[in-house]
Parts: sequence; C-alpha cells; structure tokens
Amino acid sequence: MAELKKISGPRLKSILEENINIKEKLINEKYLTNTLVRNSCLEYMNEERVEISACKFENVVFRECCLRNVDLVDIIFENCDLSNIDFSNGSIHRVEFNNCKLLGSDFSDSSIQEVLFKDTVSRYSNFGYSKVKNVKFQKCDMQSSMFLECSFTYVAFNGCDLANSEFTNTPLKKVDFRENNISDISLTGKELKDAIVSPMQAVELARFLGVIVK
Repeated sequence: MAELKKISGPRLKSILEENINIKEKLINEKYLTNTLVRNSCLEYMNEERVEISACKFENVVFRECCLRNVDLVDIIFENCDLSNIDFSNGSIHRVEFNNCKLLGSDFSDSSIQEVLFKDTVSRYSNFGYSKVKNVKFQKCDMQSSMFLECSFTYVAFNGCDLANSEFTNTPLKKVDFRENNISDISLTGKELKDAIVSPMQAVELARFLGVIVK
C-alpha cells in the first residue's frame, strides 16, 4: 500500500439529534449539523452550497440528488445508497463512506481530504480534476471510474478493482497498485513515473511505454 499519513476520522459528538426529515432544513437553511439520519430516503434535491457537518447517515437512500458546491465535514455515511449523487465542486473533509453504493457518483472538481472509502461499490464514479489528499480506497469496486487530471497526495488503493478506469494526466508517484486490479486502465504513460506495480502489472503497462514484451 502507498505511503499514507494517518487519516483523521470524522469528529462527532457521542450523542446526535435524530432527524429523518432533513430535506426542508437543507433547502431552507442550507445547513445541517450534529444530526443522526437513518432508515430514510432523501430524493429529488437540487441545492447548491449546502453545509453538512458532524452528522451520521445510516441506511439512507439519496435518490436523484444534486448537491453541487457542498461542504461536507466530519460525516459518516454507513450502508447508504448515494448512486448518481452530484457532489461536484465540493469540499469533502474528514468523511467516511462505509459499505455504500456510489455508482455513477460525481466528485469532480472537488477538494477531497482525510477521506476513507471502504467496501464501496463505486463503478463509473467521477473524480476528475479533483485535489485528493490523504485518502484511502479500501476494498472498493471502482471499475470504469474517472481520475482525469487529478492531484494526488498520499492516496492509497488497497484491494480495489480499478479495471477500465481513467488516470490520464494524473501523476501517480508513490501510488501502490500491487494489491489492486488495474487491467485495461487508460493513461498516456507519463503518469506512471515512480508508481509502484507488480511484475505482472508491469508487463501489461509496458504497452504505454512503447515496449514489446516477448
């Protein structure tokens, strides 16, 4: 696994106020804090510049939600379905996604820092043009995901399926791919400078360097 600083986990109060009717609050106040939301469905939201801090979401379905320019700080998402959610241009710090569905989720043009993605299904997710710092992806299904022109600092993938994913113009220095599936990834070749791969992976990646392995 790549060199990674210890991730600062979400900072939550020991007791959170439980509330499942948060849509009106987010629309009217644009702010939510110190709240536990569970066993509910939040649907058809299209809001910008919402601030959510020190909250936990359990078994929550986000259906057709667009939260561009969102500010997420100290959040836990557990067993949630965030498929196709739009968090683009967001600020996402000290957040955990545990056992969540993130199919087609949009994190593009975001600042993502001190974040853990664990056991997520994140196929077709988009992280393009984002600044990703001290972030760990652990045992995630991320096939066909987009990491186009990202800035990576202390990023680790551990046991992830990254097949058919896009890393064009994202420097991968010190990123350790050895425990991950990177078959048929897309890049130009220059991104691989100082990346860490297994001998078998090196054979496949040689095609980007114009090398013929016999």
